[in-house]
Amino acid sequence: MAGFGNPTQAVYSTVRELVENSLDSCEDAQTYPILDIEIKNVGPDTITVTVSDNGTGVPPEQVPLAFGRVLYGSKYSQQQKRGTFGLGVTMAILYGQITTDSPVIIHSKTYKSKGHLYKIFVDVKNNRPLVEYEEEHHRDETGTTVTIKLKGDLKRSQERIIEYLRLSTVSTPHAKLTLRIDEEIQLDLGGWSDTLPSPIRPSKPHPRSVDMEVLRRLVQNNEKRSLDDFLCSSFQKIGPKTSTRFLRFMNLNPNCIVSELNRDELSQLANALRKYDGFERPDSKCLSIIGKNELLNAIKSVFNVKIAEYASHGVSEWQGNPFVIEAVVAMGDDFPRSDIPTLYRFANRVPLLYDSTDGVLTRTLKRVNWSRYGINKSEPVAIFLHLCSSKIPFKAAGKQSLASVSEIEQAAYQIIKELGRKLGKINSRYRRSARESKKMREFSKSFRQIARFSAALADIDEVPSVDNLVKKLFEVEPDE
Repeated sequence: MAGFGNPTQAVYSTVRELVENSLDSCEDAQTYPILDIEIKNVGPDTITVTVSDNGTGVPPEQVPLAFGRVLYGSKYSQQQKRGTFGLGVTMAILYGQITTDSPVIIHSKTYKSKGHLYKIFVDVKNNRPLVEYEEEHHRDETGTTVTIKLKGDLKRSQERIIEYLRLSTVSTPHAKLTLRIDEEIQLDLGGWSDTLPSPIRPSKPHPRSVDMEVLRRLVQNNEKRSLDDFLCSSFQKIGPKTSTRFLRFMNLNPNCIVSELNRDELSQLANALRKYDGFERPDSKCLSIIGKNELLNAIKSVFNVKIAEYASHGVSEWQGNPFVIEAVVAMGDDFPRSDIPTLYRFANRVPLLYDSTDGVLTRTLKRVNWSRYGINKSEPVAIFLHLCSSKIPFKAAGKQSLASVSEIEQAAYQIIKELGRKLGKINSRYRRSARESKKMREFSKSFRQIARFSAALADIDEVPSVDNLVKKLFEVEPDE
């Protein structure tokens, strides 16, 4: 479920989880990401994966828990992130530990520290880190280097890893990635943009997005607050007036201390927060789209593209979670020829490479009648679709396909159809241009024959050029 179902996928998932964490760390630091990914064969079906970044680094006291505990941390805010709770990295560490009995090695430095080196195992039974080795170890720049040793099939996963990194530079065009495999392959990727994304502003959770577990954790952190004060301080879009109306609707005492609510009352409160229609739409400042110019330039830098069009419909909402879909339709020889476009999926800037046939975005793509937009098996067309949200509805912990959410599905359907209309107009222009080019060639051929015959009749050795005449002929407006 977590993306480690076989040796091939395990290598890919390990690289993916480490790269995602590093990119998030660099965005937190508001710096241009520079990532170094190194993969080495160190034994029969045994490899090491090392990823270094120039991000914020991890404070020494937090390293053991951040890398040695499943579900470390708490999500009390809405914020667009590649990862979820740090689960993926811990799964990669556990997979390496289970298959090779080796610790994860972390070398990290914050701007306040000189650098610390850790070797850590995970105590699976008690869900806690076991620190095998720790020392202060100098590091020149802030950032983190993580090394995981694991059993895996590098040969079969290599192409998928390269594709993932190429597509990562489409969704994060300001990042520079270097990949080295066994000192035989070295690829330098990215750096297509010199514009940093706008900083993501974490927001308080929207009341419609809160489930029972999040509500219980919020209550534990605000045990002595009154219910009215708790609502106003813990959630976005709830002020004194809204809180008063909501509590009156719920028939609850605003002065009640939240820690005194029993389990049934908390469950009723969670259900009411999700269903009450008096709350405003969630704040979208916690989102950061790729952007029109950056996305178009990145696609043109990675792929051989002759046409590319962008579309986005702004901020929408599902269950209190804001989301934005942006998409590009592109035509070029790098894409397969088919009667439907090739779909490249991204969620919070992460390329989704597996389980494409099982996701809602692929099903939505197939709902569109592409023949009406001039798409046929001879057309090399692709659609790049990026969903960014404070919460991505993945179908499983492997984070490769999206679950069916009606709001997302409808928004994706509308934006895909808009791209189809754009592509249809482009195809019409190309067909008209092709017809005119054919006519020009036919007229040019006829005019050259006339010029040769005329020159022969006039006993002139040099045949005059007719290019100017043909050009003027096609410059005449139809109504003239």
